[in-house]
Amino acid sequence: MNAKRLSGLPISREELLTHMELTLTEGDFSPGDRLPSERTLSETYGVSRPVVREVIQRLRERGLLHVAPGSGTYLKESSALDWARPLDAVSRRNGTTIRQLVEARVMLEEQAARLAAVHANDEDFDNLTRALDAFNTAGGIIERGRADIAFHALIARASHNPVLEMMYGSIAPLVFEVMLRSLDDQEVMREGAPLHQDALDALKERDGNRAAELIGEHIRLAARLFGDDYERSVERVARSKVQALFGPNASLEDVVTDALS
Repeated sequence: MNAKRLSGLPISREELLTHMELTLTEGDFSPGDRLPSERTLSETYGVSRPVVREVIQRLRERGLLHVAPGSGTYLKESSALDWARPLDAVSRRNGTTIRQLVEARVMLEEQAARLAAVHANDEDFDNLTRALDAFNTAGGIIERGRADIAFHALIARASHNPVLEMMYGSIAPLVFEVMLRSLDDQEVMREGAPLHQDALDALKERDGNRAAELIGEHIRLAARLFGDDYERSVERVARSKVQALFGPNASLEDVVTDALS
């Protein structure tokens, strides 16, 4: 990394953040490469180590870096979930409701299912089968939620349309939080869980319209079975569910990040 100075003056925090982000994304770094140490970066840019540490933390929050304790800081592989961070923040500020999320999911996931019926390969079907097996044998809501979000994300991947996969990744944290509400509701589980297998069978039969119909039916259960929660914000419903499951001091962000890792 080459130091950047403006008119001979020391670089500011924001300038350092912008410069490092551009260097990491458009420079010579590749995913998995290790960054120079904090001390080296401090000496290179002429700033204090706390400033370097703050910038690295902000780059971590943006999903660019991974810190391995005792090893170093590394450039992360890009992921569809990288798009979730800014959207997630905006959605929470705007109070996105479960109804609004359902409407978006139906549009996105029905089309993903139609394309998956055409383009999915043996590996895609194996991955979907494993996710569904994990869902059916899960020992708790969080384990079942991990398998559930994986199943739906894998359908988007099986469409072999990277834009659709990216779009699904962008809403995956919100979807996961609503899934916690569904998975803790016996009536939703009774009606919704079997539709996973039915949709997978339709995909394997290359019946895209049938697969899309089943996925849409599965997602729309919230409209009929969620009651008053359907018009409430995702944040409000999810936070109460996470606190009920993990206690009042649970970090919703940590729970979701762990489930989607």
